[in-house]
Amino acid sequence: MIIVKGAIPVKSEQQQEAVDLVEMLAHASREEHGCLAYEVYLKADDPDTIVIWQQWACIEALEDHFASDHVDAFLDAIPDLIDGEVESARFEVQSMDDGIEPLDALELPQVQLADGLLLH
Repeated sequence: MIIVKGAIPVKSEQQQEAVDLVEMLAHASREEHGCLAYEVYLKADDPDTIVIWQQWACIEALEDHFASDHVDAFLDAIPDLIDGEVESARFEVQSMDDGIEPLDALELPQVQLADGLLLH
């Protein structure tokens, strides 16, 4: 599985226009073969930053997505709405069936919080 996370800072006065544009992209992308999830958020501490979280079945599905007409249309429309540096990261994720040791089998340290709660 491939995960893509992006953050797009947009002009405050055009935030809703940018959100609408990203939502149109998300709606079309969710219909693509190999799209497992395509989520859009406003960053809690900076609502003028749109965060996109995508999950794709494989790299070929992501490459087909990047070659789609709706991505081209988005890339033509978004530049005038951006205010800052766009960030993007891609991660390849393997399932537990690929021989990776599950987290619950690892020895993780406990962290004592000030109010007496334990984090595992």
